[in-house]
Amino acid sequence: MKTTLLSAVAACTMAFAVSAETLTLVNSDAIDSQMDRMNKHFKGLVEDRSGGDITVNYITGTQLGTPPQVMDQMSTGSVDALGTAGSWLSAYAPDTQIMTWGFTFRDSDHVFDFFRSDLFQDLTTEMREEARIRVLSGGPTEPRIAFMVDALPSDGSFDSRKMRIPQIPSYLGLWTALGAQPTQVAWGEVYLGLNTGVVDGAEGPPTAAISQRFHEVAPNVYMTNHVWASSAIMINEDKFQSMSPDHQAILVKAAEDAATFAFEDASSRRDAVLEQMRAAGAKILDYDTTALQAAALEGVAKAEADGLWSPGLFEKVQQQ
Repeated sequence: MKTTLLSAVAACTMAFAVSAETLTLVNSDAIDSQMDRMNKHFKGLVEDRSGGDITVNYITGTQLGTPPQVMDQMSTGSVDALGTAGSWLSAYAPDTQIMTWGFTFRDSDHVFDFFRSDLFQDLTTEMREEARIRVLSGGPTEPRIAFMVDALPSDGSFDSRKMRIPQIPSYLGLWTALGAQPTQVAWGEVYLGLNTGVVDGAEGPPTAAISQRFHEVAPNVYMTNHVWASSAIMINEDKFQSMSPDHQAILVKAAEDAATFAFEDASSRRDAVLEQMRAAGAKILDYDTTALQAAALEGVAKAEADGLWSPGLFEKVQQQ
């Protein structure tokens, strides 16, 4: 009897050991940024819905580097998961640069539909199969707007303005098409760049830009809404495949719900953030995007000819 009981206890212990998982989740954005808030929500959902069978070890801040650097680590399996801006997917899935082209998406529903589409799965196949990075889910957060040191002319032209862009080729192509002089500056150095004249303006989501205080040195804030900022939660493919189907399902659904949370949270905070900028002395200015939209659309042919994404992809996204 004693032997039987001991065997049963051992079997239960082994079963628990097999079912228990630890997931290392990394944040490469500022603490309390929109991505940080999304990641914390994802962590809570996973641990709650798994009944504690999945423990999420969350590394926040920028301790492990920039999003592309963390993606490199995730590709090799040294970290398990990353929640960050969807624009960084292009580091391993170049066709996703379409997401950061101006006026690609009609509205937030269009962005959600794109992430959930077979087309998106096709665009990230090589990243999943070769780089071993799977996108669990993603979605929109909020439209990006422009912060300018000096006011734009009456026609709203960005001609010859030095605009800060991230190290993503589609941003270079877009802002060239819009007439600006794109200049690459790291996100954490934009305030200094604006303050010293390295760049004349920057663009980004308001809820992220406020933590960097763009509005203090570039107080002319234009509601261009030219690109939908987005989120994405990724996981190492081998880690994902090592998990049980039940745990996989928990991760996918938690990522979907976290992406929805990121959108709703950003939407609810956006007006308050803009009001906070206004209270600090910034001018929040409406912007007629007609000319920008025309310039962005005209630039699509060159973008595809330059190989920024596959020919015809822009039209496929429009049909989603």
